[in-house]
Amino acid sequence: MKPNVMGPSGLPAEWRRRAQFLDDFGDPNTACLWHIAAAELDLALQAHGDETLTLVEAAEVSGYTADHIGSLIRNGKLTNVGRPNAPRVRRADLPIKSPSSPGRPAPAARKQRRKAAAPHAVHDIRKLKPGRHH
Repeated sequence: MKPNVMGPSGLPAEWRRRAQFLDDFGDPNTACLWHIAAAELDLALQAHGDETLTLVEAAEVSGYTADHIGSLIRNGKLTNVGRPNAPRVRRADLPIKSPSSPGRPAPAARKQRRKAAAPHAVHDIRKLKPGRHH
């Protein structure tokens, strides 16, 4: 049997294939355990996908900005599962930006850039003298 390379969503089907293989070759007890594990993972993946996120949380997960996700809601491309002035979206409905596509850097890179910029900002503020405006 080939290992799964599709990610967590592909595991239940792979586990059911393993269960069938074991059942076909006379190990129904172990096959039953694989079927149970597949059903449990299906439920967990469903619950994870049904989780609702704020626009900021959705932006972090999707790679798009909170403003862009808000515009997708306003344009009817995403369903607002929250309140009118407090929108939320289902995790499973989010578009996910490809890591290789242009746009925002990965979250780790953004944090690293912010840390690197912070000392310069403090240094620039110290240069300002009272009463002097730029």
